[in-house]
Amino acid sequence: MELLLIGIVAIVLSVLYKRYIPVRGVRSIEKDKLIAHSNHAVLVDLRDYNTSYKDKFEQALCLPLAYLNRHYQDIPNCSVILVASNNVEKNIASRFLRNKGFSVKGYYFM
Repeated sequence: MELLLIGIVAIVLSVLYKRYIPVRGVRSIEKDKLIAHSNHAVLVDLRDYNTSYKDKFEQALCLPLAYLNRHYQDIPNCSVILVASNNVEKNIASRFLRNKGFSVKGYYFM
């Protein structure tokens, strides 16, 4: 019984860590500097399609978080800047892309 409780607590802590603890080294980028950084990095728009079509970034690769696992190969192998709508999207995508070998330089919230 104690082993089961320890396992459940470990799973809950793992999920909370992945979603809510900020990723080290991923910093916020202001909108005016975002365009300058986009020459050296790929902008990946993580917002849902129904949200991102209203405020479109022309140079961003629109890849919602729900599709990231299936289509991360479409991202060119260089530095990445994330465009997200909240901290949870940013944290999950940053950890996932770093695990796949991408260099996540920063993020911008819309």
